[in-house]
Amino acid sequence: MEPGTIDNLSILYQSSDFIVVNKHWDIRIDSKMWYETLTLQSQLRHRFPELADPDTYYGFRFCHQLDFSTSGALCVALNKAAAGSAYKCFKERLVTKAYLALVRGHVSQSRMTIRYAIGKNTTEGRTHMMCIDGTEGCENPKPCQSELIVLEHGSYSGDPVTKVLLQPLTGRTHQLRVHCSAVGHPIVGDFTYSLGQDSSPYRMMLHAYYLRIPTRGELIEVCAPDPFVPAMDGNWEPQRVTRRLEDTIQELKDKVTQEEQEQQGQEAVGGGAEEEEEPRSEAGSTEPEEQRVRCQQWLAEWALE
Repeated sequence: MEPGTIDNLSILYQSSDFIVVNKHWDIRIDSKMWYETLTLQSQLRHRFPELADPDTYYGFRFCHQLDFSTSGALCVALNKAAAGSAYKCFKERLVTKAYLALVRGHVSQSRMTIRYAIGKNTTEGRTHMMCIDGTEGCENPKPCQSELIVLEHGSYSGDPVTKVLLQPLTGRTHQLRVHCSAVGHPIVGDFTYSLGQDSSPYRMMLHAYYLRIPTRGELIEVCAPDPFVPAMDGNWEPQRVTRRLEDTIQELKDKVTQEEQEQQGQEAVGGGAEEEEEPRSEAGSTEPEEQRVRCQQWLAEWALE
């Protein structure tokens, strides 16, 4: 994956209601800084000028967030009704996400569940960071859970690293980055959570690989191509495969399908619940301030990486 430019936006999925892009690393979703002209919003406006909505702050309704340093699948709603449908999926925890990462060291366990509570770091000089409960200056820690599955052991620029699949089961800012650091395996190239020490890689090795959003009108399910392969980055040298990525993702899909079938069975036995109508609004009307604030809070809560 080449560095991002205004005209090389990769589209993974497109319908009349949604677009899923393969976001580049080191590109912000949007920026108010005059000198940051290359953002995901500007790429979308360049590629799809006819789809930009003047009634929204960003021009496009981003259904969730990815950090500046993180690449991969990011969903964009093309109208208010579609955004509401996606919002409902996030609110009801129906969305499935899985990330690929290269982490420092060789992870000894083939699979682990990480359950450190995460809060905001109030220590001077680190207020842009999150931290685990028990860290000095940790404010308002909330329970968090992430799953880590080892895919391959190898080396990056001669140093031992492990390729892993990460699944955030809760939503907290920088959750995966903080959890990996907390278990002694920080993400390769994570300048922030290595306290400035891991600065030599050209990017942070975290990628939103799999995204599934079962909206009312359509099932959005995509995989963003794996960037952590030797053909894409010669510094990464796999040495031993523990689990195939394809098999691991299929296992995750089967689990989600089974859970949905069980839920549908329970609703059928209980008679089900009446579906709520999506809120409708007059065409051309701007988004109310209350809705905008609620949407911003929703986006902040789902900054998962």
